[in-house]
Amino acid sequence: MRLRDTLILLGVLTLCAAAGILLATQDSLAVELPPSSPAGEVPADAVAHDGDTVAAPSEATAPTTAAVAVEANHDRRVDTAGWTSGVIRGDIQLAVSALDRIQSISVAVEEARQAVTGGVFRNPWRTIVPVQRGAGTPTFEVRDVPFSEFPYVVTVFSPGLNGSRRTLTIDAGTPLVDDVVLTITPGAPFSLLLRDQDQGPCIGVDVHMLPVGEPLGRQRHTGTSDNFGSVVFEDVLAGDYDVHTSIGGQKIGEPQRLSVQPGHTTFQASVRGQGHTLTIPRGIALAVRVHDTIGYGIAEATVKATATDRPRLTEVELPTDFGGNVKFEHLPPGRWQIDVFKDGFQRTHRIVTLRDGEPTNPVEFQLVRLR
Repeated sequence: MRLRDTLILLGVLTLCAAAGILLATQDSLAVELPPSSPAGEVPADAVAHDGDTVAAPSEATAPTTAAVAVEANHDRRVDTAGWTSGVIRGDIQLAVSALDRIQSISVAVEEARQAVTGGVFRNPWRTIVPVQRGAGTPTFEVRDVPFSEFPYVVTVFSPGLNGSRRTLTIDAGTPLVDDVVLTITPGAPFSLLLRDQDQGPCIGVDVHMLPVGEPLGRQRHTGTSDNFGSVVFEDVLAGDYDVHTSIGGQKIGEPQRLSVQPGHTTFQASVRGQGHTLTIPRGIALAVRVHDTIGYGIAEATVKATATDRPRLTEVELPTDFGGNVKFEHLPPGRWQIDVFKDGFQRTHRIVTLRDGEPTNPVEFQLVRLR
């Protein structure tokens, strides 16, 4: 073997031997336990990582992270023996999209029972506690909650926003509940699509959404359907609503009840919209003119349209204008009895049949003055 090849071989062997020694000694790095650490426990701050320099902790830093955590947990354990009333504690999560709209926060605790129980009248226990906002998540505490065989409902309120609720028990067996989590979220965009029986858009329909039941304090919403038959309300709080529809002040059909869910997200800046489709029965416009024997229009006469071909009573009543004219904007197809009457005049009526898709001619009524 030539001298050059021999030198190269010796260099490779030397490098391999050095690498083996390094690998053999890497996992044998010792960690000195502080005097107060039990045998077999290694403090979290004493664990060595590649490239770290390990220093033995002094007596001043002898309490380990694990020991501190144990002491903190021990402090949170509350001795409830001998308590005669309860305590409710919790956190309030705030939606990102609601942060700039929060004016105030309060938590209400109410006993879920009727005022009259077993023939005895006693108001359910109720209290409202204001919540202060700080740098972090708002917290609340309600003290002196009477023990009750009935559950308690805990609700968070913030004007113009949705607040969640939770039902829990406070009695001698459970005097402390400290894990309540409530949320405040914004209202959701809500759209209504107005369609007739053939899924055609209903244009120019006035829509009124009236809140029903709890939560109280919600506002009503009013709008008019556009050329697509849609109405969009930007900020609707959760709860039940009765939807009333009308054209020109004349009611169309019966109110329909729907439910709006809370603003869906807590941690995102936007809220997912919701929607509902309302079926509005297709209607026909009917014009009526009321005049006297000479042909002059009679003002303030009452014209009432009554459906006669359906089991449920449907009536629409309108007064005539100064020219004796009135117009029913939206009457469903079918048979209608038109009654016309006014004090001092003889009452009259007529049966009119309205057919879907067929135009109607104005209907004239002549009123005769009573002697």
